[in-house]
Amino acid sequence: MLTIVLFVLGLGHYTAPASPTTEEGPPALIVQVVDPAYIPLPESEVSVRQVSGEKSAKPEHVDQNGFARFWLERGKQYLIEAKSPNFKNKSLTLTIGQPKPANPTAHVQIMLKPNEGSFGKL
Repeated sequence: MLTIVLFVLGLGHYTAPASPTTEEGPPALIVQVVDPAYIPLPESEVSVRQVSGEKSAKPEHVDQNGFARFWLERGKQYLIEAKSPNFKNKSLTLTIGQPKPANPTAHVQIMLKPNEGSFGKL
């Protein structure tokens, strides 16, 4: 009985880690990194920064399905860069507009091409 009471009391004192206010609600952008056969590249990194302003951005590691999520200020233009071992880096620029109620998140899929010779001759 004492174990159950301590367990219940412990739950009452648990506080979830504070998340930054910028990560409330759905992300503004989801980026998926894939290879030429559309297979996700879970070892990839994606960085996003405003075209005007920030000089560098902290890279985010993608999840096992190749997805990285970003909470960004809308109405701005961003440079997205993706990289993965044995693949050529790729970057693109896009503007995150105002969200629509039915689809509040912009989705981008970036296909990386293998470095020459990294998988042998086919």
